[in-house]
Amino acid sequence: MVDPKRVVSYDDMLKVIHQPEKVIIDVREPEEVQSTGQIPSSINIPLKSVHEALVSMSHEDFRRQYHREKPSNSDELIFYCQSGRRSSEALSQALKIGYVNSKTYLGSWSEWSKKSK
Repeated sequence: MVDPKRVVSYDDMLKVIHQPEKVIIDVREPEEVQSTGQIPSSINIPLKSVHEALVSMSHEDFRRQYHREKPSNSDELIFYCQSGRRSSEALSQALKIGYVNSKTYLGSWSEWSKKSK
């Protein structure tokens, strides 16, 4: 069960996509993202790569691969996936490695794609 203080709603996401200081991370596989699209301003870091991207990747490599600055431990990260399961796992990983302001959008792509039409 995810701590309710760490859950972002659809209405929150509508605001966050216009706040470039927030880092929205889609943890689905690239093929899923290519076939469905993604939430505006999000970057795609598959779940299996989240730990490496946030811990081991240099700032230069992160910028080159994701076209934005590597987040610091105090930045707000918001994870989403297809249905909320993988984003909850990514949230857990991020919190364990010190990203204390991390959250999850449990509605994820399934909710976003229905409501944003």
